[in-house]
Amino acid sequence: SIVACSIPISVLTAVVLMYFSGITLNIISLSGLALGVGMLVDNSIVVIENIYRLRGLGYSRKKAAVAGARQVAGAIMASTLTTICVFLPIVFTEGITRQLFVDMGLTIAYSLLASLFIALTLVPMMSAGMLKNVKEQRQPMFDRLLSAYGNVMKKVLRLKPAVLLGTLILLGVSGWLCVSRGLVYMPEMESTQASINITMPEGATLEETGNMSDEIMERLSDLPDVESIGAMAGSDSGMALLGMGGGSDTETATMYLTLREDMELSNDELVDEILSRTEDLNCEVDVSASSMDMSALGGSGISVEIKGKDLDRLQTLAAEVAGLVEQVPGTAEVSDGLEESAEEERMVVNKEKASKYNLTVAQVFQQISAKLAESKAATTITTDTKDYDVDVTDENTKTYTRSDVKKFNLTYTDKDGEEQEVAVTKVVDFVDAKGMTAISRDAQSRYVSVSASIAQGYNVTKVAAAVDKELKAYDVPEGYTIEMAGEDETIRESMTELMKMLLLAVVFIYLIMVAQFQSLLSPFIVMFTIPLALTGGFLGLLLTGQDLSIIAMIGFIMLSGIIVNNGIVLVDYINQLRREGTEKKEAIIEAGKTRMRPIMMTALTTILGLATMAAGVGTGSDMMQGMAVVVIGGLLYGTLLTLFVVPCIYDALNRRKYRSEGEEELDEI
Repeated sequence: SIVACSIPISVLTAVVLMYFSGITLNIISLSGLALGVGMLVDNSIVVIENIYRLRGLGYSRKKAAVAGARQVAGAIMASTLTTICVFLPIVFTEGITRQLFVDMGLTIAYSLLASLFIALTLVPMMSAGMLKNVKEQRQPMFDRLLSAYGNVMKKVLRLKPAVLLGTLILLGVSGWLCVSRGLVYMPEMESTQASINITMPEGATLEETGNMSDEIMERLSDLPDVESIGAMAGSDSGMALLGMGGGSDTETATMYLTLREDMELSNDELVDEILSRTEDLNCEVDVSASSMDMSALGGSGISVEIKGKDLDRLQTLAAEVAGLVEQVPGTAEVSDGLEESAEEERMVVNKEKASKYNLTVAQVFQQISAKLAESKAATTITTDTKDYDVDVTDENTKTYTRSDVKKFNLTYTDKDGEEQEVAVTKVVDFVDAKGMTAISRDAQSRYVSVSASIAQGYNVTKVAAAVDKELKAYDVPEGYTIEMAGEDETIRESMTELMKMLLLAVVFIYLIMVAQFQSLLSPFIVMFTIPLALTGGFLGLLLTGQDLSIIAMIGFIMLSGIIVNNGIVLVDYINQLRREGTEKKEAIIEAGKTRMRPIMMTALTTILGLATMAAGVGTGSDMMQGMAVVVIGGLLYGTLLTLFVVPCIYDALNRRKYRSEGEEELDEI
């Protein structure tokens, strides 16, 4: 009951501080609270367990409360700060990563700081009043576990190289297996909504699109998982409800489905069912049953940008690159970016023919342009924000067609200085071609984008790697460049930012432990748990079938701050025993036995606190599921590291004898 008090008080404190910080209750901040709940009792557990141990040794209530809290105060302060400081590097990151996780970091920091304050004040006070008649209770099963642990540690300390080598090999293998499956930006989330995009054949009217939408509604109306269906026509800015007109694109429509929360079919099964019911219709149907897929924040699918000067050459290269992309397994709906091209007629001046009539290319185009001009600006109206040209026309103003242009006559001056006329067709060649409706530029360079979506069952990063391999083998003309973009590029940029964040967090963790231990060696020993504990996170993702995503990477960063907590408590107690004169190996084994109970308890409370999130219970929980899996896997594996590997590293690195507290730290350095 003493420990349980820390949870509601810490959560309430965090909510109050969230209010004054302007943090709203959303899926990110609530996930922070959920992550923090399992860690709120850690500090109190360490304090109450140490007080309880001293009471069992015969200390009075007040003396046990004061001494018990004082012995572990430095350790729990350091462990709390290491957990909080992993979120500090978010300040130095950029983009969506910072936007998403600032709220989470602040929420966890508020709750853990409150739990630290309670562990050092309320818990000792309540212990002094409530632990009146405490007798040492023997627990035969736990005593046998401690005895077995001591015997095993004696053997493990003699096999230090094998233990360390085994953990490093397992780290490399698990990391390689996890990364080889590919990366994702954000995990897909189960949703109670779905959308259907309909594309009619070219030239379809709004009425035909509406009739097709009605037909699809009729076919899907008896699906038990669908509660309601609505539709909108037009994909451009002029979106309008079906039947009301106003849509600027009459060939497309979007339908929105509201789904039941207790669906009989999974999202993938629902997509397959909708496609099978509409496959015979004369339209293209695209279904998305995961409208909460946050990968849209960072782009979707694969995009290849082809940069150069000549638009015709760009179009040719785009068609060739699209063919290469289409051959790569896993790509779907490949587009060369030229679907919006328009038919155009180009006028090419034949310089040799034009020279016979004393005409230059500029003179030819100047005369044609003058004839095509339908209006002239007569005056200008000036406003506070913009100048407007006023064009004056009359009913005789003619709009020319392509055939009219071919009948134009050009004026030229002959050798005698007299003006003559010549048909435009005698000096100009008319060529039918396709032109781009818009020209895209990046850093003043023209480019065309070839895009493709990812087929179901394929990973975007693995498909992108295959596409990149094909592009490297492609002979790019001089003056043109081909660059990969899209979701894969976003994933790589975000992962780079998160790796920087992880490295900076490790530096902060080390500096905090240096301040705690007043040593450079002891923190270095504890830091070994970070890379090795990542093995547990990788194994957790592999066993649950989760992909390595941005969310999972945040879990690894959090794990780096959490996993050192037990190592801090263990190494701190080993140092205390050695200061009291205990031999090194005996101190290591005795500290492991003494700290096994709080280490296991703190790990289990955090694991159980994250269990519901890892199970993915409830709509929207899928987003944070990867993070919880990583932390749980890392804590399960990391607890073993703390009890077995950290003592091995301590025994291997800390070779000096403790003579006095003043000389000891100098020897370690």
